[in-house]
Amino acid sequence: MWQTALLPGILIGLGLTFLVAQLLPTQPKLSAAIERLGATQDDTLTGDRASQSFETRVGGWVRSVLPDFRAFAIPTRDLSLIGWSVNTFLFRKARYAALLLVVPSLLGIELQYLGLLPFFIPAILGPVLAIVGWFSVDIQVRREAAAAREEFSRAVAIYLELVAAERKRGASAGVALAESAEVGRSWVFVRIREELTRARYAGVQPWDALSRFSDEISVPELNDVANIMRQSGEQGSAVYETLRQRGKSLRVQLLNAEQTRANKTTQLLAVPMTGLAGVFVGIIMTALLLNLVNS
Repeated sequence: MWQTALLPGILIGLGLTFLVAQLLPTQPKLSAAIERLGATQDDTLTGDRASQSFETRVGGWVRSVLPDFRAFAIPTRDLSLIGWSVNTFLFRKARYAALLLVVPSLLGIELQYLGLLPFFIPAILGPVLAIVGWFSVDIQVRREAAAAREEFSRAVAIYLELVAAERKRGASAGVALAESAEVGRSWVFVRIREELTRARYAGVQPWDALSRFSDEISVPELNDVANIMRQSGEQGSAVYETLRQRGKSLRVQLLNAEQTRANKTTQLLAVPMTGLAGVFVGIIMTALLLNLVNS
C-alpha cells in the first residue's frame, strides 16, 4: 500500500525535474553544430542513421501536423545559432508536453484509488501543464540564443582585431579572414571556420559566406566584418583602420550593455533590501508600541 502511495510523488518529481532541466541555461553544443554540417535544415536526408532515429521521426511527424499559426512558428535562426535541428526542437517540445499531460492523469488515478480526490480534478491540470511544457522549450531556445549571440559578438570584436592584424602584414582579404579564424578555439571561431571552409569548396567569396551566415543566425556584427572585407577584396581598399575602429566601437557597445545590465541588477537588489529594512523597522516599532501599551 505504501509503495502505491509513493507513485504520485515520484511522477510529479520526474515531471518537475524535466521541466526545470529544460529551463536551465546551457551553452551551445559544438558537437551538435558539427553534426549539423552536411545535413539540411529539414533533416530530409535518407540513408543516414541519425535521420532514422526516433527523435527525427517524432519531430518530423510533429512538424507535419503543426498548425500554421504564429504561436507555433519555428525559430530557425535561434536553432541554427545554438546548433539544434528543427526535429530536435520539435521532439523536445512534444516530449515535455506529453510528459506533463500524462503525469496529472496518473496522479488522479492514484488519488482516486486512495479515496482522496476524484480522478478528473488532478487531470484538469494536464492540458495546462502540457502547454507549459510545450512553450518552455521556446523559452530555453530564446535564452540560449541570446547568450550565444552575446558571446558571438564578443568573439567578433576579437576577430576584427585579428583580421586587421593580418591585413596590416599584407595578407589578402580572403587569407586574412581564413587565417584569423584559425587562431581562436572557441565554438564561435569553429563556426566561422566551418562557413569559410564550406565557401572555399563551393567557390563562394568568403565575405559573401560570412554575410549569409550573419543573416542566418541574426548576428549583425559579423555582417560588418563581411562588408568591410568585401570593400577590400573587390575594390582593393585599405581597411586596416576601418577594422580597428569597428572593433573598438563594438567593444564599447558591449561594455555599455554590460554596464546597463549591472545597473538593472543593482536596482533589482534595492527592492529586497528596502523590504528587509522595513521588516527591521516594523520589529523595532512593534516592540516600542508593546512597551507603551504595557506601561
